[in-house]
Amino acid sequence: MEKLKQIVKDKYNITFAIILLIAILSRILFLEEFPDGIDQDEAGMMYDAYCMAEYGTDRYLNENPVYLINFWGGQSVMYAAIASLLIRVFGFSVFVVRLPAVIFSILTIILAYSLTKKYIGKKFALILAFFITICPWHIMQSRWGLDCNLLASFMLVSVYVFLNAKKDWHYIAAGICWGLTLYTYALSYIMLPVFFIVLCIYLLYVKRITIKQILITIIPILALAIPLILFQVVNYFEIGTIKIGFVTIPQLFRYRISEIGFDNVLYNLNIGNRNNYWFLLFSSNKEAHTLKEFGTIYYILIPFVIWGFVLVIRESIKTIKKKEFNLKTVFLIQFITVSVCVLFFYDLLTYKLNPLYIMLLVFATEATVWIYERRKMLGNCIVIASCIVFVIFEVYYFKNINEKVNFAYNTDFIPLIEYLEQEYPNKEIYMETDAMQQYIYLLLAKKMSPYEFMNDKKFLRYIGGEIEVIRVGRYHFLIYEIDKDMVYVVEENNLFKPENEKKIRKELEENGFSYERYQNFLIYTYSE
Repeated sequence: MEKLKQIVKDKYNITFAIILLIAILSRILFLEEFPDGIDQDEAGMMYDAYCMAEYGTDRYLNENPVYLINFWGGQSVMYAAIASLLIRVFGFSVFVVRLPAVIFSILTIILAYSLTKKYIGKKFALILAFFITICPWHIMQSRWGLDCNLLASFMLVSVYVFLNAKKDWHYIAAGICWGLTLYTYALSYIMLPVFFIVLCIYLLYVKRITIKQILITIIPILALAIPLILFQVVNYFEIGTIKIGFVTIPQLFRYRISEIGFDNVLYNLNIGNRNNYWFLLFSSNKEAHTLKEFGTIYYILIPFVIWGFVLVIRESIKTIKKKEFNLKTVFLIQFITVSVCVLFFYDLLTYKLNPLYIMLLVFATEATVWIYERRKMLGNCIVIASCIVFVIFEVYYFKNINEKVNFAYNTDFIPLIEYLEQEYPNKEIYMETDAMQQYIYLLLAKKMSPYEFMNDKKFLRYIGGEIEVIRVGRYHFLIYEIDKDMVYVVEENNLFKPENEKKIRKELEENGFSYERYQNFLIYTYSE
């Protein structure tokens, strides 16, 4: 009998090890090539991470910023801070900068398995780990270096440490985790306090925690939140960038607090709105985030999510009445509180709903386990069907992703800069391409010092706080005039400004300029 128990135990461990291996391979293989190129926000984070690793500042020379200015509206600092540490160890590359997303996605699977195995059961834990591993949203967000892609992982880490805390220092550690989560994504400023408060009320009710333990947890949360509170004050009252001790509180070029409001709730719930909450739970409006052919968690799982949601509510009501702790109720609280919070956000996108998708998989797991316990064959069919869809997704992803996201992930600007540096080292250069935020790719291509950038750049400010970099060194990006001593680079088939392309080419050719072709670019120089 003891030997049989050991075999069963080993079976679960071996199965989880296989799932984990699949998770690692599906996220790290060809990480630099798929998606190919660099998204503009990823590029901004990459350059700031490079500057922090090499110079100890962001691109605007802010030492240890609590928040990145990025292009104008800001970007949370945690991802760049972790990436900068990896850059110091492994050097600067797209692979290294995307590595934090991979690491924390794998950590999510491990913690989800460990937590649910302890409080729910091995079967549930194994199926949940499997669903997270094959989830299209989770795979795609783990292959993209963006600040918000750490939020779901950090929230799970915080819950894990908090629920497993026993001693006072455990609760201090949990508070640190909750506090650090605030630095992963700005929307956590609303999501996290609401979730934490409701969770604490629930844990008090089921006598899983004491007031003292909550207070011990809150102290490090507040300590870590103080710089971000000051950040809000600095930007709301437009005080200007300040430095306190070893950290910098930056003022953004545009403060986006207006993007949160009651007016957004009905709009986000309206099914007639293409970006509505219901649609984004299961599909996507941008294929750089989730492929519409497969949805966020696979369309075949939607019925199981709905049924699992009902089952979790029923079980939660029963255990709450008995004042019994139930981990599924914790997941339900996270789903409900985060869902309510996101309804107040303007312009919903898949990544703004990141903390919800693992909860959807929890519900799908609940339904699958429920079916498996009653009809084992049917439960196995769900898992097999999910495996088949996962294989189809993987094949489709690696075959099509670069073509689908080529409008968002710039692949050719950095090689172009390297070519221009070699062939036209002393010329002033004007560039008209479809790269968004062209200057950031120049900074990456040249690995330019942030001191050089700040000393030799020119901003153009717009009403409302937005800015655009129109020149860095000898490279010009916006103001256009014909000068015979200048080199003009025009991209053919410009996706965003086709009229500019036609106008500039016509005027240059009428004024005696001829071009050479480099990839998809026409490089114009004056012909005597």
